[in-house]
Parts: sequence; C-alpha cells; structure tokens
Amino acid sequence: MTEPLVSVIIPVYNVEKYLDKCLTTVVYQNYNNLQIILVDDGSTDNSLSICKHWSIKDERIEVYSKKNGGLSDARNYGLRYAKGEYVSFIDSDDWISLNMISKMVNVFSENDVDMVTCQFITVNNGDAKLFSYQDKKLNIVDRKEMFKLLLEDNNMTSHVWRKMYKRNLIPKDVFEVGKNFEDILAMPTLVSKCQSIASMNEGLYFYRTSNGKSIVNAISLKNIEDRFYAIKESTNEIIKLEPQLGKVANQALLIKEIDVYRNLIDSGIINDKQALPLITSIKEDLREKDYRILPGMAPKMFGYSILKSKALAILTYRLFEKQDSLFKKVMRRFKLYSERHNKRVAFKDKYLNGNDKLFIVLGVPNYGNLGDQALKFAEYNFIHKYFPDFKLVPVEINDGFLVRNVKKRVTNKDIVALQAGGNIGTLYPWLHNTQLNFLSKFARNKAIIFPQTLYFSDDPMGKQYLQNTKSVYQQMQHFLLFTRDKFSYDFAQNKLQGVRSVLMPDMALSLTPKVEESKRSGAILLLRNDSEKTLSVEDLQLLLRKVKETFGNNYLQSDTHIHFDDIDDNFAKDKLQGLWNKMGKSQLVITDRLHGMVFAALTNTPCIILHSKSPKIQGVYEWIKNNKFIFLEDDINELSSTIKSALATSDCHFERKNIKEKFAQMAELINKL
Repeated sequence: MTEPLVSVIIPVYNVEKYLDKCLTTVVYQNYNNLQIILVDDGSTDNSLSICKHWSIKDERIEVYSKKNGGLSDARNYGLRYAKGEYVSFIDSDDWISLNMISKMVNVFSENDVDMVTCQFITVNNGDAKLFSYQDKKLNIVDRKEMFKLLLEDNNMTSHVWRKMYKRNLIPKDVFEVGKNFEDILAMPTLVSKCQSIASMNEGLYFYRTSNGKSIVNAISLKNIEDRFYAIKESTNEIIKLEPQLGKVANQALLIKEIDVYRNLIDSGIINDKQALPLITSIKEDLREKDYRILPGMAPKMFGYSILKSKALAILTYRLFEKQDSLFKKVMRRFKLYSERHNKRVAFKDKYLNGNDKLFIVLGVPNYGNLGDQALKFAEYNFIHKYFPDFKLVPVEINDGFLVRNVKKRVTNKDIVALQAGGNIGTLYPWLHNTQLNFLSKFARNKAIIFPQTLYFSDDPMGKQYLQNTKSVYQQMQHFLLFTRDKFSYDFAQNKLQGVRSVLMPDMALSLTPKVEESKRSGAILLLRNDSEKTLSVEDLQLLLRKVKETFGNNYLQSDTHIHFDDIDDNFAKDKLQGLWNKMGKSQLVITDRLHGMVFAALTNTPCIILHSKSPKIQGVYEWIKNNKFIFLEDDINELSSTIKSALATSDCHFERKNIKEKFAQMAELINKL
C-alpha cells in the first residue's frame, strides 16, 4: 500500500542555532513519503544557507525564500506549495519524535477523522515535561467537543503544531497576517471544517520554551493586544459556529481576559497611555458579560476592581490575585498544611503503628523516570526477599515532611536506606540536596545508600557539594555506601575518607520482567533529551543514517522517561511493562540511557549503548559485559559494524549468576550493621 504524501511546512526565521536539530528529526522520520517545505522568512543569519544545504542532501526538501512577513505569512506561503494529502506544521526551533508522522498517518488510516493531534513536551534547557496527559490512548471527539476542549485550554491547546490536517480542509490564507498568536485565530476555522478529531495521548512534539528570540515570548504592548484580539475573535467565532457553547465560551473568555489584565499589571505596561484602549475594552467586556461568572472569590473581586478603577484593580491584584500575594500565600499554606496533615495521619496509621521492625526507604521517586522507578521496585523486591520480617516504609522524594514522623518512631533495630540511582553529586542538585537532608536526620541509626553513582563537577559548586556530602556521611555512625560502578567506588575511597563504601550491581539488574513472546523485528531507539545528553546533532544524524540503512523505516523512538510526575506504583509498573514489551519485540536497542542498556539485558534484546556525561554507563556495563549481546560503543563512526555484530548474535540470554551472588552478599553486609 502506497504511503499518502504528507507536506511538512516549516517557517524559518533566524534559527541557525536550532534548525539542524529540527530538520534532523523531520528528515529521519520512519516515514518516507514527505514533502518538506522550508519557508525562509527573510532571515538575517545563516538559516537560509542551512536550508539550502539540507535541500542538496535530501530531494524531498523544497526551499522558498521571501521577504519578512511574519509567521502567518510564511505558513500561508508554504500552504500554496503543499501537495500532500495531509499537512503538518513544525516551528523551526522545535523538534519532533521520529515516529510522529507515521503514528499520525496511522490514526488517519484506521479512523474516520479529519484532524489528528498529539500531546507535546515542553523543553526548557534540558528540563522536559509533558504538557498534559489524558487517560485514553486515543480520544475521538466531534467538532463541538473539540471547541469545548479548546476553550478550556488544558488538555487541548490552539497550537497549530502538534496536529496533522487534511490538506483539502485547510482554507487559503487561513493565518491572519500581521498578528501574533495567529494559532488562536486560525484554530476555529480549521476545526470548523472537521466532523471528528482524534487526540493521541503520546508526547510526540518537543516545544522549546527557552528560545529567548521567540516573538510571542517577548513582553510588549503589541503582544498583549494581539493576544486579547486573538482570544476575543476566536471565542466569538466558536460561539457563532456552536451557539450551545455560549456560556462556556463567555466564561473561558473572561478568565483569559482577566489574565491579560494581570499581564498588563505585571509588565508595568498598564501605566502606558497607549494601553488605555485595551484597558477600556476589557472593562466593556466585564460589564457586558458579567464578571460574577468568574470562578472563585479572588477573581470576582479582581473583576469588580477592574470596573471601578485602575488603581483599585492594581491594589486588589497585589493583595489577592498576584502569585506571591499574601492572600495566595496564606491559602497555599493552608491547603498544603491540610494535605500534609491528612497524609501524615494516613502514613502513621499504615506504617508507623505497632512494633514491627522497619526498613525505611527515603527519597523514592514519584516522577516519570522509568529507570528510577525500576530501581524502586528492585529495592522493594530485595527487602521482601532478604528482610521478610521487616515492614517496608517508603518515603517519597517530595514527602520530606514525613521524615520527622519516621525519626520519632525509628529504633536501633530498624534500617534506613536512601534510594538508588545516579543522584549523588551535581547532575541533579535538588535531588542530591533533598536526599542528603533526609539522611542527615538518621546519623545514629543503621543506614545505607542503595547502589548509586557519584558525580561531582570539578568547579566551586562541585567542591562545595562534595564537602557537604562528606560532612554528613562522616557523621553517620552505622553506615554503608553502596556504589554501582568502579569510578564511584574509587571516588568514594579517595574523596570520602572514613566512609565505608562497597561496590555492588545496579539494583534494577535483579528484576525479572515477563515479556510477551513474539517474533522480533526492527530497532528501538531510547535517546536522551536532558542534561546528561552528550550526543551531538551530527552524531545523531550519523546514527539515524546507519539505522535507516539497516532497518529502512522499521524503527521507533521511545524513552525511559515519560516526562511527567506524580505517578503511582501501578501506573509506573504499567509503563515499565509496556516499554519492556516493545523492547522484547525488537531486534536491537540503541540507547545512551543506562537503564536502556539494563532493560535490554533484562529482556534479552541485543543492545548498543552509547556513552553519556556520567561514568555510570561504563561502570554498570562491567557487571553485564559477559553477556555478548550487549555492546558498548566507544566510536559512533564504527556503528555500522557494531549493528551487524549485534544482529548476528544468536545466544541472547541474560546471565547474572554473579549479580545474584552480589545481592546476597549485600544483604549480609546490611545485616551486620
């Protein structure tokens, strides 16, 4: 079956710093039938040269250059040349998952829908977070429900990117030229052409929020005016198209208008005489639509104050509405106190009543790093196996307020442990400091740190962190530091004098996942987008070329991080099992994540592991290097031959007798504390 042509429109303006990353992820999609339209909107840097360079390398790329007219003008321009059955828009400072196009086309082919949208991940200097999560794998809504979701502006936003459209449903010049927030203006028209829309729950679009040159991120009266114009026009258009949504739309509009007024105050632009027409318009809307429909008392008071006078509005905002206002601080403190009180009572009832011996694990993760989640479950299994007469007491990393309750209950018979991982040092300062603070409360108790990697940067910050760490560790009276790699062990021996350290395997190597039996096919790529990423754009291009040469389009991109937090154990287990099943169906794993390598070993999947910033990969590899289906790649230029060797490996069975023996030894050492 012939793949339908997809036109990908990428407006380009002064993005030389980001363009290669964006184009790499588009060109190396696991979907071939693409028309990649680059519209240079009068760039004054090297962006046009980069576009032309890419067009020489890939015949699917078309480059158009025009005078600067703004993002809307560039998108409209690109649409004139779009020949595909489907169209996607990508901003040139963002990037996409290598599966995005194929997955969206599959949704079109399997469902009778007119638009497909995915979730997106916001990336700010390496910190990646899923914007929103929906329970359903695929949620199909009609036009009216889609408008309602857009008005709520939560799970569904008006961003034109993160979506794929049928080309024949996009009107000519759909984007209003000369206005920022053009996505908000265009979306009602684009949705109005649709009978049904499919919303995927996967984060396939990476939205860069750290681009300081982004026009919509700039604070200016024009931007605030354009936003006000856009939300009014789009809301009125939705009401015209779906009158039954009038009440919902008017409430949503007022909430957004109130937010515009907040922006005026925060920016100081409210005192600019040129802002007077905007202030007047907001007041007129409040009078016309009734500010009393706003949710909550504080917004109602603010709406009332806006009607009375600018001075009263500013005063009310600073007292009640501003994020750091005294009122909001008190309300947040009260809510936090109430939540913590309830959690403390439940925690004490569940874990701290009675005379059981306790095995306390401090700093367990509730965030979406599946590697850390796997470590947590491995620790639980270890405790149940070797310390069956102890009650397991987990304390989450965000629940430091429970440590005092644990401290009151703990005795010299109990054991206190710190979560395993790669958090000791300067890679993740908040995690390190939080865990160190937890541990310091138990200086006189039996205490261990489950196998960790130590990494302290060689700068003043690293030296200070090391000194603080040494101070806490040396005060511990019955203490064992387990490290999971030789580098960390040697570092502890040399830099943490007087601290007893022992080399042990990564805890996740004790897991025994059950993987669905199936014929293996293709490759899965588990690659970083965070602060530990060391793979350059050039290296990524080389890697993807080699993957395409070997597997064609039979590869997919995933990760050992799901990019959102506050997950419970059942959810984490489900996500881990899903990833293990994907790996178990693959011929090859290529990853720069330590637990990508570990999970490959656990699922008996041939794996090529690339180096990252931390020494942990090399160190943990030493525990499993006798398994000949795991390959540590030192030179990415040798990747082709390593792929051939990995695919030629016939005996893929994880041998870990030595690892099991080590964990038994670890239990003995803990018992002797």
